[in-house]
Amino acid sequence: MKKPFWVLLSLCCLLLWPAFVIQSVAAEATGSDSSIVEDKEFATEGLRDPEALAELKRATDFLTAQPRFKFKARIFYDVIQDDGRRLQFEKSGEISLQRPDRLYVESRRDDGRWRKLWYQGKTLSIAELSQNLHTQVQAPPTIDATLDMLEALVKEPQPLADILYNDLSPLEEQAIEADLVGDSLLDEVPCRQLSFRGETVDWQLWVEQGEKPFIRKVVINYREAPGSPQYMALINDWETPERFSDELFTFVVPKGSEWIKVLGPPRQTGEGGQP
Repeated sequence: MKKPFWVLLSLCCLLLWPAFVIQSVAAEATGSDSSIVEDKEFATEGLRDPEALAELKRATDFLTAQPRFKFKARIFYDVIQDDGRRLQFEKSGEISLQRPDRLYVESRRDDGRWRKLWYQGKTLSIAELSQNLHTQVQAPPTIDATLDMLEALVKEPQPLADILYNDLSPLEEQAIEADLVGDSLLDEVPCRQLSFRGETVDWQLWVEQGEKPFIRKVVINYREAPGSPQYMALINDWETPERFSDELFTFVVPKGSEWIKVLGPPRQTGEGGQP
């Protein structure tokens, strides 16, 4: 039975990754030729609801304006088997971010794995607590550059990680179609449901109504991947504290943990379909 394949480095993925649409959709842009841009604008004319785009901008502008935030997430994702069966797996965790150079992530998978990540502007530390393993690598001086580094190492598009960037404009730029589905009540929180289509990926966002338009739910469908796997993240317990303690982003070697050398990009296993 096929389950998701993870090497130690992919624990950076944690609950963040893989396949949130900002990076995966951004990868759809193949050039900057003006004729291509013009053709794309012509093709999308009338397919992008201005109200949906305005609601998306309201949410992304609000999030990128926050100097620090934290949230919890519960994630469900498909893994397509060789015989075509669709199996669903789950992971959950929390993320704390302080711009421009502090990040903490913790996640637990349904197979019992427990992982943490710390980043504080110079060093990225990763601990696989369920196996008593840890590693550290030098990292760029900003969250954005560190996420780019991890994206290059993992060689896969990464979901949810991309809402941690300072620039969320690729969401709007790569939407061929954009629709405002309507009002939706999510865990008793009034939201607006938005639907988008890219060249190869469909995605939906649920944006909280009111003065704090947090993204409360993400659904992604990979139309052109074998079996069209789906990814869903429920995002809750959003907070925007005035400060975080320095200890939150400081790595302390867990008792009994063994240091290992950072592994390179994941080997090819033929286990496609993991989000």
